[in-house]
Amino acid sequence: MRAVQLAEHGGPEVLRVVEVPEPVPGAGDVLVEVACTGVTSADLLARRGEVAVELPYVPGLAVSGRVVAVGAAVTTLRPGQRVVALVLAGGGAAELVVAPASAVVPLEGELERLSDAVAAAVPCDVTTAWGVVEAARVEERETVLVLAAAGGVGSAAVQLAIAQGASAVAAVGHDAARAGAHSWGARHVVTYDGLTQRDDLLDDPLGGRRVDVVLDPLGGAVGRAAAATLGFGGRHVVHGDSSAEDDVVATSWVRRTGTSLVGYDLRALAAAAPERLLGHLRNALHAVADGTVGLDVSAHPLDDVAAAHVALGSPASTGTRVLHVGAPGRTPLTRPGGGPVRDHPDW
Repeated sequence: MRAVQLAEHGGPEVLRVVEVPEPVPGAGDVLVEVACTGVTSADLLARRGEVAVELPYVPGLAVSGRVVAVGAAVTTLRPGQRVVALVLAGGGAAELVVAPASAVVPLEGELERLSDAVAAAVPCDVTTAWGVVEAARVEERETVLVLAAAGGVGSAAVQLAIAQGASAVAAVGHDAARAGAHSWGARHVVTYDGLTQRDDLLDDPLGGRRVDVVLDPLGGAVGRAAAATLGFGGRHVVHGDSSAEDDVVATSWVRRTGTSLVGYDLRALAAAAPERLLGHLRNALHAVADGTVGLDVSAHPLDDVAAAHVALGSPASTGTRVLHVGAPGRTPLTRPGGGPVRDHPDW
């Protein structure tokens, strides 16, 4: 079967589409014929060698497709079903992938309306957004500062916070991403430079108020500046560390400010509470299907995986990237409740 393979770490040029053996499902697994697979920041980190993966490695942590076969212990899924799956061990950027049945959701009922491209964008990005908004206990009339708000996770988190009755402030890395963040309903948009250069940057637009929640996939200087905007009793939810910097939080500061530091990680949740992760995935899919969360999805052919990595890694990147793995006999791609999903220009 054809698959994207990473045989060495480096730039996007190290990604190759090659022939590899077909995977074999275990007793608790399903074998999925992949239609689309999401391209995420985790794939970029693996390619660059910033997270440990065993080479050769097939990236792809989220897929849409159809069940081909089920393991002997699987009773909730059947061959022929159209599904979405989280494959946190990787392998999704291939024609076939093995997924644990505990991380597979059938696309039935209102979920049938999701196109393959949109469905593949949900398991990592929107599921994470759902999880961090839940972990933050976002409430009506609160103010939520969302870092990396132009990306797949951040844009979904902005919309989910607003759906909870909160106001969202979007922080983006590049001026070119401002319009996208505003389009998802953010009340104000700031850049990382502005956030780090003035701790009181948010005071004027918020009328002197501090924020109640920070959703932080970055850490480092930007994460510290964001944490400094929290008011008393605020919650700082860390769901990534793209800065690769560990910060030390003084317990005396936590005590005096009444703030909470909360973590969220898909892999950790899959290991500790797979049923909870499956619930987050289901909720995320329904939020997209019912229009609560709109997605900006760009679809690339499998052979164009290097270009997808370049686009996702750009400072001006917005939305979510997916690879169309199946032969593009192309069904129309639509945004639930909105306009068309952007297609790759060469399609």
